Amino acid sequence: MYKMQLDFTRNNFSFKAFFYLIISFLLVGCVSIEDFDKKSNEAISLRRDLETSQNKIRSLQAIRDSLNRKIKKNSQINEELEQQLTMSWRKKQKDTVKMSDLRSQISRQKRLKNENKNKNDQLNLKLENSKKAKIVLEKNLTKIRKRLIRFEDKIRLQNQVFKDLKNQFSGAIKKNSIKILRKKQRVVIRIASKILFRSGRAKVKKNSKPLLRKIASVIKRYSNREIQVQGHTDNVQIKGQLAERWETNWELSTARATSVLRYLVEIGDVDPRNSSAAGLGEFNPIATNNSKKGKSLNRRIEIIIFPPNSR
Repeated sequence: MYKMQLDFTRNNFSFKAFFYLIISFLLVGCVSIEDFDKKSNEAISLRRDLETSQNKIRSLQAIRDSLNRKIKKNSQINEELEQQLTMSWRKKQKDTVKMSDLRSQISRQKRLKNENKNKNDQLNLKLENSKKAKIVLEKNLTKIRKRLIRFEDKIRLQNQVFKDLKNQFSGAIKKNSIKILRKKQRVVIRIASKILFRSGRAKVKKNSKPLLRKIASVIKRYSNREIQVQGHTDNVQIKGQLAERWETNWELSTARATSVLRYLVEIGDVDPRNSSAAGLGEFNPIATNNSKKGKSLNRRIEIIIFPPNSR
């Protein structure tokens, strides 16, 4: 732009110089025709150059104005672009923050998903174990129910045996010859030793054999039960001639139990396969041994009737 102004100044100076030159020739008045024509042609040429320069100046001014408008427009566009860039940059920052938040949320969701998956796996494992435990419990419950049913049957059957024996021996019970007892699931026929044996002896007395035959007849009705004849004594040590035969009360109690069992099997026809004898001596008393009455109670035979299939 500065260069264009400089060219215009130079052309204006040339025009003034040409004008002053013509005036000077006219004023002098002594110029030849050839010089005049020459100068005229130079003037015409200079005028043409001047017009060309003026046209060029106007064209350049138009170009300058157009460029200025473009520059102004481009400046406005540039400002708008800078504003858009600023907005885009701010938006980018917001988007970056948002993206960071989204990444954090995604990471947190993935972590929660893994935690929930682990919890779900643990719950599934617990559920599976619970199902297995439930199956085991149901099986055990079924077994317990079956055992309970069998137990109830045993109790019911033992109650029948107990009632039957009490009915069959009601007279002997009134006379205190025998007692019918319940010990948990067992039915016990208790007979005082003095009814079955003489003192220090193991042979069954003749007058007690009818009682044993009757007991055998009742026991035979329950062939699916085991019986055991137990011999018991007091704590008085065997002395004198009896000590030569029975070293201790064990031997005496065992001999008495065996003697009763043999009679039940051989005379009463009780099944020997379900029968046994045991001597417990003085070690299972039912009363104190500090009195005659207590000692008399401790000297006894007990016939134990077990529940079905209990041993």
